[in-house]
Amino acid sequence: MRIQKYLIAFSFLISLIGCKSQTEFDPKTKTEILLNYTWQVQEVNASGYLSGQVYLRGRTPEGSQYDVSKVRLTFKSDGTCIAIDNTGNSTTTGNWKLSNSDTKLIISNTNNYLLDGEGDVITVSKTEFTFGGSRTYKNTSVQATVKMTPIP
Repeated sequence: MRIQKYLIAFSFLISLIGCKSQTEFDPKTKTEILLNYTWQVQEVNASGYLSGQVYLRGRTPEGSQYDVSKVRLTFKSDGTCIAIDNTGNSTTTGNWKLSNSDTKLIISNTNNYLLDGEGDVITVSKTEFTFGGSRTYKNTSVQATVKMTPIP
């Protein structure tokens, strides 16, 4: 009988340990989602100086003129962001903020033409973050839409 009590208590303890914690963080707001991941460029579409799909992960050859496969962006809660450049070797700390009821995104000081600027937030989900707006490439204004996905 005593062994049975221990087995029941042990089984109960194991079932508690195996249960998923109710306090695990599940990001819901746009800000929480942005802060929860490091983002990589999935696709870039542009018009103006550049036109059409200028990058698509897995389709655009690395080393091509518009290879942005190594660009990474990590948002921090203090309003800073960490950007990794096209080579994957240079890291810059910039600034970011959502404005206009989270419909506008401003990124500055990353020294990355693809990221820096003010634009529209198109999509923010746990699987995709897309923004678009005017960017400056080779001293020329380009309208670009950048789709980013979390790094697996």
